[in-house]
Amino acid sequence: MIDFKRYERYESLILRVFLGLTLIFWGYEKLVLPKLATTYVKDYQSFLFVDVKFFLTIAGIVQIILGAMMIVGFYSRISAALLALMAIITIIIPGMIIIRDVPHFAYAFATAGGAIALLIRGSGAYSMDAKRWRRQQLANSQ
Repeated sequence: MIDFKRYERYESLILRVFLGLTLIFWGYEKLVLPKLATTYVKDYQSFLFVDVKFFLTIAGIVQIILGAMMIVGFYSRISAALLALMAIITIIIPGMIIIRDVPHFAYAFATAGGAIALLIRGSGAYSMDAKRWRRQQLANSQ
């Protein structure tokens, strides 16, 4: 029987890296795939108050920044909360049109679950958040 207990300290790191890479991919996709503009017009037009291309550019940049922050563990819980919100919006806003694009929604459900787990778990020992916390504890003890 393999004892995985010793690997628990890497749990948050693994979640952060994979969720961060997912965010970076989603952001990159928004910036470089022109076909997304037509999809977003169809699914989100009544909810967008700005031009779709402008929205995709801003959303893509924000997702790449959040993904990078999540990977290094800088304000990971905030990034995780925003990612969970994005994934849930992806599921709800288009009116649950799951039949048309099943994989898209499956990814959103899985991503929301991972983001909520990271939100609860925290960024872990190998993160900038932990380093900042240790520095604060050291400064407070002196």
